[in-house]
Amino acid sequence: MTEFTVHTYTAAEKGICVNSYLLETADGVLLVDANLLVADARALAARIAALGKPVLAAFVTHPHPDHFNGLPYVVGEDVPVHATTAVAKTIEETAAAKREQWQPTYGEQWPDRFRVPDQTLAGGGTVEVAGLRVHIHDLGPAESDADSYLLVEAGAQRAAFIGDLAFNGLHSYTADGHSAAWLAVLERVTGELSGLPLYPGHGRASDGTAMLTRQRQYLLMYREAVRRLSAEAPSLTPDQKAELTEIMSGYLPGAALGWLVGLGADAVAAELAAAGS
Repeated sequence: MTEFTVHTYTAAEKGICVNSYLLETADGVLLVDANLLVADARALAARIAALGKPVLAAFVTHPHPDHFNGLPYVVGEDVPVHATTAVAKTIEETAAAKREQWQPTYGEQWPDRFRVPDQTLAGGGTVEVAGLRVHIHDLGPAESDADSYLLVEAGAQRAAFIGDLAFNGLHSYTADGHSAAWLAVLERVTGELSGLPLYPGHGRASDGTAMLTRQRQYLLMYREAVRRLSAEAPSLTPDQKAELTEIMSGYLPGAALGWLVGLGADAVAAELAAAGS
C-alpha cells in the first residue's frame, strides 16, 4: 500500500518563513510550493537530491511569489507543475510586476525568471501521481487573489496542504485586500478539513482546525483595529500604521513577520471603506 512521508523546508524570516513540502513515496517525490529566494530554492533542491528520488510533480497553492519563485531552481522543465487555472493565470499576470517591486529589496536573491504552472484545472480537480490522489480545491480570493488547498490521500492516510489560509503563529499578509472573503472561506472550509493534519504555508503543521479558528480571530481583530484607526478613511497614516502594528503585536506577542501588519493596512482600510463598514 502506498504511503507518503512529509518533509518540510522552512525559510528564515528574510524568506517570509515560508514552508515548502516534499511528499515522499516509494516511487518519487511531490513538491508543494517552491519558496521565495534563490538560496532557499537551492537548499530545497539539495534536500530533494538527498532523498535520491525523482520529482514527479509539483503543485502551487496560490500566486504569491514565496510559493512559486523557486520553481525554476527546484524542478526540471520536464516536471509537470499543477495549479488551478486561476492560480496559473494570476502568476502569469503578476510575476513580472512582483519582481520589479521586490528585486530592489532582495537583489540577486530574487529569481530573474519564473515558471507558470502548465497543468491547470479550472475549478479544481484530482491528480493521481506517485500512488497518491491529490484533490485540488479552488477557493477563489482569500489571502491572495486566487487560493486553493490540496487534499492528499493514500489509502487511509490523508493530509491537507492549505497554503496561506492560515499563518500558524505568525502575522498575516493582508495586502491583497480580501479579508472579508478570507473570513468567509475559513468558515466554509473548517468543516471540510476537520480531523485532518493541516500543513500551512507559514508556521507549524498541526492536527485539527484550531489554527483556522485562530486565523479567523486574528483577521477579525485586525479588521476591527483598522476600522477604528481609519475612521472610514481608505488608508492609514504612518502613525496609525505604527499603532496598528503595536496593537497586533500585543495580540500576537513574539510572532514573526510583524512588518506585514503595516504593509496590508491600506488595503484593508480601502476594503472596509468600500463596504461602508
